[in-house]
Amino acid sequence: MIDEHSAIVTSEKSSLRQMMVIFLLVIVTAVIAINGWIVWSSWNRMISTSQTDARNLSLSLSRQAEDSFLQVDLTLQDLHDRISLIGLREEQTDYLREMLTNRKASLPQLHGLFIFDAEGNWLVTSDGNMPKRANNGDREYFHYHQQHSGNQVHIGKVIRSRTTGDLIIPVSMRLDNYDGSFRGVLLATIRLDYFKQIYSYYNLGEHDVLALMLKDGTLLYVRPFPDNTINRNISNSPLFTNLLKNATDGTAIYPSALDGIERVFGYASLKRYPLVVAIGYDKQQLLEVWFSDISISIVLCTILLLVIFLLGLLVLRHISLNLRNQHELTQVRDRLTSMNRTLQTLALVDGLTGLANRRQFDLYLQRSAERSAKLHTPLALLMIDVDSFKLFNDTYGHLAGDECLKLIGDTLTQLPRRPVDLVARYGGEEFAVIMPGANHEAALRFAHQAVDAIAALAIPHEQATTTGGIVTISAGMHVINAERSANISQALIAEADKALYAAKKAGKNRVEENQSFVTRP
Repeated sequence: MIDEHSAIVTSEKSSLRQMMVIFLLVIVTAVIAINGWIVWSSWNRMISTSQTDARNLSLSLSRQAEDSFLQVDLTLQDLHDRISLIGLREEQTDYLREMLTNRKASLPQLHGLFIFDAEGNWLVTSDGNMPKRANNGDREYFHYHQQHSGNQVHIGKVIRSRTTGDLIIPVSMRLDNYDGSFRGVLLATIRLDYFKQIYSYYNLGEHDVLALMLKDGTLLYVRPFPDNTINRNISNSPLFTNLLKNATDGTAIYPSALDGIERVFGYASLKRYPLVVAIGYDKQQLLEVWFSDISISIVLCTILLLVIFLLGLLVLRHISLNLRNQHELTQVRDRLTSMNRTLQTLALVDGLTGLANRRQFDLYLQRSAERSAKLHTPLALLMIDVDSFKLFNDTYGHLAGDECLKLIGDTLTQLPRRPVDLVARYGGEEFAVIMPGANHEAALRFAHQAVDAIAALAIPHEQATTTGGIVTISAGMHVINAERSANISQALIAEADKALYAAKKAGKNRVEENQSFVTRP
């Protein structure tokens, strides 16, 4: 009756504990889910806001760029019309130079205005500087107008001015004769520093980018990258392979073609000119900013979860206390039984190699000696020592030495032997094999097998020059017929030890028996 009541009480307590655990799990899950949704929504808002800012800034800068190029375009159109009326006769040179100078002064973005004839020779410049035999017939824009008719402006790649050495963007227009044939080129150059100055006004992060590009993917200027990125083509970027084909402006998140950094991009293409402006915010930097803002909420949520967890632990502790007390005596009993068995095993087993230890060796040798004396049967003992093991430890370290000893111990146990033969770790780098009933031939055969097997492992030992640079063992063997001796254990060990010493002295990596050299097979 008492046992039945105890079982019922235990069942009720267990059920109550399970209900408490479920309740705590539900509360914790709800808190984590709600806060996770808040964190995720906050990050999405951060990305959405960054996309909106990037798109708005790209649209604003595209309009600014369009205005800058439109002013230059209108200036070239006006100059083209005037040249069509008055021509390029030599007597008009002063008038044209003054007109170019005035137009350049009115537009801060201009680096210079130039007129070239059909061969690319310089006719008129806005600053009056006319280098001797100056010719721009090799420029890309000149070849373009030679091959394309019409008076639309052409925006080329960034070049370096031949008069000042400045980086400039060429904006050119074709000049025609009355019959439509090629007459020359009218060129306006925009200072790249003009866009650098404008873009420097915007406060961007260390890895944020702001770029002005041609629609073919050629970079005219990109901040904050150095000038060696100018004229680099990034047409393989998703902006040119996909996005601009679907919309003239928008946002996207993708790794930059320049440095592989993932950014939140906003982009806009100019309506009048083949130019694109892109703004990119470093996503990792946005994540850091967002995390610094949301970290307080995360810390508060974590504290709340810890409080719930601690309160739950206190309740569960009280529920579990009685159950724990009921099982405590049984657990202690089982634990002591297990520990006793473990201690008995550990007392007879070497902790490193898993072989019999010195204690088990002594006990087994004593029993074997007594049995040998009683039955008048032979008893063989092999004492084995790892050659130059101290040098091995000094060279490769004690961890490598331990691995070496374990490998040697495993190899010795895997050699063909009888169930009554015992392989033991005698101590340090010494091993021993007790072979009850083994005669001289059987013991000698096993000893040679052991020496050969260890040498076959070919464990590197660069200090063991006398044994071929590998780990080897030496074995001393003694077989005794214990008919009358009362204390054959110590005598057997002493004789086998002498044989081992003789093997060491004779050159190692060999077997010796009773001080006499035995040739290895």
